[in-house]
Amino acid sequence: MGKDRGRGRRNHHSRPYNKGNWRGQRRDRSQNNEGPRNSTVPQQKSTLRENQVGITEFTNPEALGFTGILKSRFSDFHVNEIDSSGKVLELNDLSVPKVAVVAVPDQELDNWRQELESVIGPDVWQDIANLAEAKYDPAIDQKIEVDVTSLDKEQRTQVHQMIKQLYKNKLVSTTIGQQQVKTQEETSSEKTDIVSEQTQALEEPQKQAEKKIIRILKPKGGRHDNRWTFPGEYVTFLVHKTNLVTSDVASTLAARLKLRPSQVNYCGIKDKRAKTTQNFSIKRRTPASILNAGRALRNVQIGNFGFQSNTLKLGDLQGNRFRIALRHIAKDKRGEIELALESLRERGFINYYGLQRFGNSASVPTYEVGVALLKSDYKLACELILKPRDSDVEILRPIREEWWKNRDSAAAAAKIYGHKFIEKKLLDGLARFGESDYSSALRQIPRNMLMLYPHAYQSLIFNRIASRRIKEFGLKLIPGDLVYVEQEQMEGVNEQEKQAEHLEEQREPESNEDLPEPEEGEEAIQEESVFKRKVRPLTAEDIASGKFKLSDVVLPLPGHDITYPSNECGAWYEEMLAEVGLSSDQLKHKEKTYALAGAYRKMIISSSDLKWKFRLYNTPEDTLIASDWELLKNIPVTPEPAEDEAKFMALLLEFSLPTAAYATMFLRELFKQDTSSASQTQLEKEAMLREANEEEGEPMEEEREEVEGEVQETKEAEVQETKEVELPEAKQEVQAN
Repeated sequence: MGKDRGRGRRNHHSRPYNKGNWRGQRRDRSQNNEGPRNSTVPQQKSTLRENQVGITEFTNPEALGFTGILKSRFSDFHVNEIDSSGKVLELNDLSVPKVAVVAVPDQELDNWRQELESVIGPDVWQDIANLAEAKYDPAIDQKIEVDVTSLDKEQRTQVHQMIKQLYKNKLVSTTIGQQQVKTQEETSSEKTDIVSEQTQALEEPQKQAEKKIIRILKPKGGRHDNRWTFPGEYVTFLVHKTNLVTSDVASTLAARLKLRPSQVNYCGIKDKRAKTTQNFSIKRRTPASILNAGRALRNVQIGNFGFQSNTLKLGDLQGNRFRIALRHIAKDKRGEIELALESLRERGFINYYGLQRFGNSASVPTYEVGVALLKSDYKLACELILKPRDSDVEILRPIREEWWKNRDSAAAAAKIYGHKFIEKKLLDGLARFGESDYSSALRQIPRNMLMLYPHAYQSLIFNRIASRRIKEFGLKLIPGDLVYVEQEQMEGVNEQEKQAEHLEEQREPESNEDLPEPEEGEEAIQEESVFKRKVRPLTAEDIASGKFKLSDVVLPLPGHDITYPSNECGAWYEEMLAEVGLSSDQLKHKEKTYALAGAYRKMIISSSDLKWKFRLYNTPEDTLIASDWELLKNIPVTPEPAEDEAKFMALLLEFSLPTAAYATMFLRELFKQDTSSASQTQLEKEAMLREANEEEGEPMEEEREEVEGEVQETKEAEVQETKEVELPEAKQEVQAN
């Protein structure tokens, strides 16, 4: 009885452990003489550490680090997208725009009727009026067709506007072509109604010789004119989510709106274990329908609707605004922490690719799969993707082990429900094309997911180069360092900072179909040289001029069409590629899907708008930062206790980072510690044990094991949640982490 007390399922607001519960359980066990629970602390899984992916250096290694717990609760980590105009996006408007028909003055309507009288005379208008007053009768064909071939598009729009305004919802009209008329006349009356209603959209361009007909119909009961009348083709809206992956939100909205996932667009994926706000866009779906589709998602709020003529694309943002609470800050370290923050604001941090880029398995990091793909070793790539690993989710572990032993892809694929797992897609491919046709099977994985593996290898090389550059040359400029060319030397280069992370995708084809091989002529050479001229090396005179600083320096991501530094760093790239049997020339892969042209990335990132304050609190459940939703609904955060009554202290940070920068790497510079999940788990264990020591003295060994078990179980649950979307999420973390 006692040991079951208080053990309900944790909701998404729960802290990682429940101090009151586990202590109460020990007392109950003792009182009821049940003996100790058979407590087994789960084995620590093998997760990647920073030094395994080239993350080793700091901009100020002399500054003292400190300990803080990151993401103890979802409400401790907030991300707001910064749009391309520099505006921080906040959910603050829940109004739903309605279909707006701008009324045309009566005098202007009369003028239109007179101008169009040669086509639509008084008798036709009388027929239209009679149809509007008639009752709907499915047994008869209630329609009027007017030949408007002689009218231009603007005049046809005027006809539609007059019918809409004069007869409200009593009639609907649509323009159809001669071919459509012939097909529809051959069908039943009922089918004609359905087809006509479904074609109510803006007119499609037709050939001049094609006959044009405006068909005016009596709509069925409850149906109205669905002509798009909003001020833009694309509806934009803000999504505020908690503990959800952006791609999952997009997929659910798409399914509810009967769209493909690719038709729900956004600028970048935000953190899962956080409260985030970002922009979405969908073509020709009303705000009301989008809002209704969003009701299928828990912990999602939608608002701030707008309209524009173009869709959103990945990278259409300046960056992200972060608000972060770091808990369990030592109260006696305030002075040291202030110095560390000042140093970070002055020097910035190394723009490493964070651990999210490389998956969560130390035994099979994603960059190893990337190397196999780049070397055309497709068998090895498939085996690495399907290889058993200790960091796997429970449902995949036995499936991997069975496939590894029996190599029966069809049987293994049948045990995975749904299609969100990369492993499922790969197994289906092997079952379809044969157990040895690894190349064809890999193509069953969507290209954007498949390219995460080669991109992870590029990221590893970047991290290693950045670490070696800082270690050997420090925080000083050296001749041969690369910077973006000046504005006057190449038009549009001021966009390179925003686009650097997306150049690789823009330069790679979506498929191999209908793409001729590039000719070795002038055009191909010119295209290559333009990309290489996006940067230039610094000279000794440039450095002496004082016009450049370390935050201007870019490092290449290796590729076949890239400019490397014209100093010692340039040779390091070929050395590191050679370690796995590759070269820059080999990155121009025979299969264009895997070709890596290269890109550029800033070596140092600074955050000049960094703000901070210390915040006292009493319990791990205290809310320290208000989300957009809480601000909108006037839900207050937990009041701050008096200093002499407060048990704990947190550090609240607020800062902006450009797209492609990792907040975890920003925090690493502060902590001077590994930010891997294994390290955070250990830190949380230690913080919990310190709390137990302070309140009840040194805990018994049984108590220590139970505390550690609670934390480890929570961390494992998080790993399992994130593993399902590990690769799709990793792709966009670089844009929106």
